[in-house]
Amino acid sequence: MIANLSLLAQYPFLRSLAKYLEEIHFDFEEIIKIKDPIYWKALERIKKYAENRKVEYEEDPYNEISIFLVSLYLASQLGSFFIKKFADIESKRIAKKLINEKFETILYIAKDFLSEKISVENLKKDFEEIKLISLPLTEYLQYSSHFSGYKWSLTFKEIKDGKVLLNLKDIVRIIEEKYRQWLIIKCEELSSLVYPEVIEDLKDIKLEKFKIIETTKYEGEDPPCMRILLQEIKEGKKLTHIGRFALVTYLRVKGWGVEDIINLFRTLPDFKEDITRYQIEHIFGLRGGRKVYSVPSCLAMKVANLCFPESPYCDNIKHPLQFKQKKKWKQK
Repeated sequence: MIANLSLLAQYPFLRSLAKYLEEIHFDFEEIIKIKDPIYWKALERIKKYAENRKVEYEEDPYNEISIFLVSLYLASQLGSFFIKKFADIESKRIAKKLINEKFETILYIAKDFLSEKISVENLKKDFEEIKLISLPLTEYLQYSSHFSGYKWSLTFKEIKDGKVLLNLKDIVRIIEEKYRQWLIIKCEELSSLVYPEVIEDLKDIKLEKFKIIETTKYEGEDPPCMRILLQEIKEGKKLTHIGRFALVTYLRVKGWGVEDIINLFRTLPDFKEDITRYQIEHIFGLRGGRKVYSVPSCLAMKVANLCFPESPYCDNIKHPLQFKQKKKWKQK
């Protein structure tokens, strides 16, 4: 049996989850089909999420893990807007809980969930010894690309032996972001499993706040994600690194040249032509390894928090480049 079941119940993204479910012969489908009490508790939890009510969590680890897993499935059946809300609420809750844990617990979770290569660095500052957590540079860039703000730039981070030194708040923020992505990916995986009786139970959940799709008019051939990124960049809003990457790859496919995109990016508050040119040419395959980068998939855009209010033509597409074709087909 798992050594620390209580910790797993609090942080269900730990790697020991798979082993635990195998040991107890967890039968997800049976819980749903026989309408086990776990199912009804999970349904009530999802309703509270939808209505922004306080959610109470079980003290019994078995019940809590089971309710969480069924909740994950129910969330997957309520569409992209709800999945995003569910992932945001859950990841923020975990972050608040995690920041109050002991240093050793945070370190254990970071090693388990982020990277086994994480280590501790003891530094002396103002005659006081402080503990920092070091994360490999490549993995730091993978997570920090989803954040905006100067504090995540490598310019403002201490790097030692190919690792970025982070304080506890930073490492908790990265765990929060990875957990948000983890939830979205799991929901997307579960969304194809449809049980009619579950859909019936979910029909009473009030989702008015998520029905932007009914009042939003979509014009043009660009998918909503790219259209909004274009609008934001024209307004001079700062985009995340992954947002810029997605937009450049998309505009390249549309026939934009390097100079066209550089001129578009001039409105950004942190625009530097030499850096911008290098990054765009790298994406175009004109520098470095000469690899031409592809437009991120819809799942990648959702994980990056870049999937905005969807058009009816976004239904069942897996890639932004399918939007134009789907729109033409539906308008026939």
